Amino acid sequence: MNKSRLDDLIMKQEDLQKLDRNILEEIQLNKLNALLQKVNLRQGFYAHLPSSLSSLKELPSLPFTTADDLRKQYPRLFLGSSSEVEKVLTEQTSGTTGQAKRIFYTKDDLEHTVSFFAAGIGEMVREGEKVMIGMPYTGPNSLADLIAQAVSKCGGIPVQMQNGSLYEQCAQYYKVQPECAIDLPVPVLSRARYYESLYGKASFPLRKALLSADACAEAVERAMEEEFRLILFPHYGTREMCFGGAITCEAHEGMHLREHQIIGEIVDKNGNAVTDGEWGELVITTVDMKVLPLIRFRTGDRARFLKEQCPCGSVTRRLDRIRRLGSDAEKLEHLENLFFPMPGIIDLAVTETEGGYHIEFLVLADADTERIRKICSEHDFANEIRIVEKNDRLLYSGKRVIHHHSYMV
Repeated sequence: MNKSRLDDLIMKQEDLQKLDRNILEEIQLNKLNALLQKVNLRQGFYAHLPSSLSSLKELPSLPFTTADDLRKQYPRLFLGSSSEVEKVLTEQTSGTTGQAKRIFYTKDDLEHTVSFFAAGIGEMVREGEKVMIGMPYTGPNSLADLIAQAVSKCGGIPVQMQNGSLYEQCAQYYKVQPECAIDLPVPVLSRARYYESLYGKASFPLRKALLSADACAEAVERAMEEEFRLILFPHYGTREMCFGGAITCEAHEGMHLREHQIIGEIVDKNGNAVTDGEWGELVITTVDMKVLPLIRFRTGDRARFLKEQCPCGSVTRRLDRIRRLGSDAEKLEHLENLFFPMPGIIDLAVTETEGGYHIEFLVLADADTERIRKICSEHDFANEIRIVEKNDRLLYSGKRVIHHHSYMV
């Protein structure tokens, strides 16, 4: 088994002849102290922090940074000059009022991400293989564009899907026979089931899928593996870390964290560190982000570090399956685990109403609608079932959430 490509990337970027835990942690501490000195000079949001730490063990003594801080304080978090900024990402809040979260990336940040993506994609893609990219393309240096650059860097051939593609259009993309896909989890399963209903499983071309940008329910993962024999490569990233955070190697036992550029911690609900193997919230310190580095940022994602070293021999720590924190996320995951084992279901969308939950189902013509209604009746879910048509789209355009508003049955 080959060692994770991330180790080679770290050695190249840090100009190392060898890599072990001590060397990696020394890199982390040196970069963290350089960042602390920089923010001390800036006299902005982090001005109250010490100018250096003697050990990584002292990192938990520093306060957390929250998403609310990022929304309200980003001018005081900003380092450097506006001339260094290559891309600005603005994320609106879910409500009608409130400040947007703005994140700034330099050319170096984006190049680091492309190199990291290439390390992860290279675990899956072989020279000359076609890679169908389902992430939305919104222009140069968008997530899809960075992925396409990384695919080309690996010798693969990127095939970009059109934003908001109809199911009929999605099925046509498979006609170019892509061996790999990079997409959110449910869209991969949804499009595969639709394609199979039209052309049969024997003609389905995908063999591998890199899943990212959203949590993946176990039933969705299991369906992709069992129904379509897909080899899955989960990836983890957030906007705050310039999209790239952790990648899966050939061992398929957790995701290797980009530790030379991101220091990760897992904390409990009270903010205290947990031991490896225990679940908690992932906290990140982005020591290599150039103009918007974050110190002890609470991601809101549920995670844990795996205890043992990876069978591939990499020295980087590995994250287990990522889950979003919160009752809504847990409820949505429960519903997806309840319904997606049924192969006739293409997609579902959940809305919380005054009377409970309303679920909209998009299904194939041969779906067991009686069973769907029976399960909904047992759980007192209002429901609407529609047979998918060629001009339908996925019910979610991005991350899957529970909607909240009144619904008249």
